[in-house]
Amino acid sequence: MATVTLAMEKGVAAPRVAFVPFPYNYPMGEPGDGTRHREVALAALGLLNGLDAPGEIELPFRWRD
Repeated sequence: MATVTLAMEKGVAAPRVAFVPFPYNYPMGEPGDGTRHREVALAALGLLNGLDAPGEIELPFRWRD
């Protein structure tokens, strides 16, 4: 199962891990940004078919500048 997690949790033994470079308590992005929330959710769900074996991947998202 793919999970969206925080970068500070690297090294956690989970079958599929999607790292997001967002601050603590904001794993889907900024509050009220429904478009970004959807993009993050779909990217994490894409790992269900995208990773053939257990692994970790950093999703290509950035927190606002």
